[in-house]
Amino acid sequence: MIGTVRRALPLLIPLGLVALAVCLGVQKIRSFDYWWHLRTGALIVANGAVPTHDPYTYTVPGARWIDIHWLFQLALYGLYWIGGHTAVIASKVASACGLVWMLGRIGWRRDAAWVSGLALGLLLLVAGDRLMPRPELPSFLLLAGVLALLYRHDVHGGRSVFWIVALQLVWVNVHGLFALGLAVCGIALAGELLRPVVMPGEGLRTTFVARLAAVTLLSGAVSLVNPNGLAAVLYPLDQFAMIGSAETRGLFGSLIAELIPPLGPQGSLHGLALVLVCALALLSSVSMATNWRRVSAFDPLIWVAFLYLALGAQRNVALFALVAAPIAVRNAGAFLARHPLPGGVTAAANVLVGLLLLATAVDVARDRFFERSATQREAGLGIFDFYYPIAAAEWIDRERPPGPIYHHMADGGYLIWRLWPDYPVMVDGRLEVFGPETFARLQVAGPADFRRLDAEYHFGLALIHFGLIESRELLWWLHLNPNWKLVQVDATAALFVRDSGSTPWPALDPDDPALFPPGSPEPSPSDRLRRLSQVHFYSSLRRFETALALWEETLQRYPALPQGPVIHAYLLQRNGFAAAAETLLRRELEARPSDAKLLAQVADLRHEAGDPESARELYGRALALEPRHAHALYKLGTLAEQEQDLESARFYYLRAMEAAGHPADPVAVAAAHRLVALGFGPL
Repeated sequence: MIGTVRRALPLLIPLGLVALAVCLGVQKIRSFDYWWHLRTGALIVANGAVPTHDPYTYTVPGARWIDIHWLFQLALYGLYWIGGHTAVIASKVASACGLVWMLGRIGWRRDAAWVSGLALGLLLLVAGDRLMPRPELPSFLLLAGVLALLYRHDVHGGRSVFWIVALQLVWVNVHGLFALGLAVCGIALAGELLRPVVMPGEGLRTTFVARLAAVTLLSGAVSLVNPNGLAAVLYPLDQFAMIGSAETRGLFGSLIAELIPPLGPQGSLHGLALVLVCALALLSSVSMATNWRRVSAFDPLIWVAFLYLALGAQRNVALFALVAAPIAVRNAGAFLARHPLPGGVTAAANVLVGLLLLATAVDVARDRFFERSATQREAGLGIFDFYYPIAAAEWIDRERPPGPIYHHMADGGYLIWRLWPDYPVMVDGRLEVFGPETFARLQVAGPADFRRLDAEYHFGLALIHFGLIESRELLWWLHLNPNWKLVQVDATAALFVRDSGSTPWPALDPDDPALFPPGSPEPSPSDRLRRLSQVHFYSSLRRFETALALWEETLQRYPALPQGPVIHAYLLQRNGFAAAAETLLRRELEARPSDAKLLAQVADLRHEAGDPESARELYGRALALEPRHAHALYKLGTLAEQEQDLESARFYYLRAMEAAGHPADPVAVAAAHRLVALGFGPL
């Protein structure tokens, strides 16, 4: 009986992994690009052809479009046609389970099942935020398939490795990451050629080298089999340039959140997310070190290559996890085969890791995991409504006001799905269609940029997604401007129409207690985000008393909000309680003395209180912790300007613009305006 139980214990690992994969897959859809991919799938079905020029925008109509994702878009639309968003989420679940199945076969040993559970569990948690209905998801599966075939070939040889060519044929018509398939095959070939060097006594396996060389060449050849030919093959080169050095990554690599390096002031890899990535990196590197006499050259080569990609862009961290997990399993398994643990220790490890996986799955299903990792997710089927201007689009579709629509890039995809072709969009996530110069021109940091674009395009509507996009100044300016009228608002976005004097729609009153619909009676990620968004709206329109009352009510429901005290202090300050605000921030600073943002906020309060010396000292401390803190640099410039030290002001304003990262950043815009005002521009 005991022996039967012990033999069954390793099955707890696959059960835990599948449970975790399912819970990570059953998350509401939260992807801005999802919508234009869905619309394009429908367009391909309707026209029977892959689009080659932009059909969606009024800013770059007819621009060249290399739609490399067409096969994914067809599949996505097919799923949606069969079962709506629920079918799409079901495919996410199947994809997550498919990753576990394909990568779990690499190096699996019943006597070391806990190693597979630990490595693959870390992989799922690191990549969990990227398991979205985007072309990236099938890229994960295709990369896993390539790795599985290469590892199988390394152990058993055979011609099954040629299936990589078929995967590459699919991949080049799905996503720009198809280039990784070629790169991984090339790395495998290099590793095979280095085998006699890293494994003394081992000869060159010429048959293996020949097969890998053939697979690499054939994969490159079939990559030309796509509707865009050579242009699609060269497409990844532009993407790779976006994750280079700060000097070479260009506008997209500095502006788009997922292309920003994960470490540093603008990166999102911190806290629990950083711990998970470091744990997987440590596990895989230690596994290679323990197996150093038998480690394949392929493992350290691909580990370093994908670590470089991960350090270059936040979205590539998941790719590193995909290659690090099987490296950890294969090498740790080989070490444990030579140095087996006692049976009791192995059984205990299987139970511990299995139960940990199941507990983590429950944590994900209850929305606790993503909350701790500071990622906005919500378990369930359907879409994460908060992220899309649903009510605004419904109002436009019902009332049919004249366009065009001003909106942020994040809303372009949803508007393409919901309102095109009646209302073309201004900008969306298809970066290659716009190019960096046009894309930069379409960025709006405040009222001045809006007026510039309005003079060119003559907007009829202004959609302000204040729930996600920093838009305080623009929202306030539109509210005060007699030429614009607020006609629709919810906890996500506000919609203004140009008031021609005979506009039939009544203006909404921001002070109406019934302006926003009632919130959820139960705590949830959506309810929390909606409350924060409403506070943002009221504070943007200078209704600070209403915002403070709402935020204090929110803190009673969600007392552990990470930024709760900071927002509370800001609202206290705006309501005239500067001393209470500073007391609250200094209390937070005692708990987080190395928080540069917090130091800068306390400095702001000292500055407004007429204490420039204390403010300067606090800004300096913030910069000592974070030398590229753009806000602190800008405020030091204002202090120098107030003291008539114009050269120092110029120095700090220029550094603030550099630290901001891109010209459309509000700090960069403000610094540029001050330089012009001081006679050092135009810039």
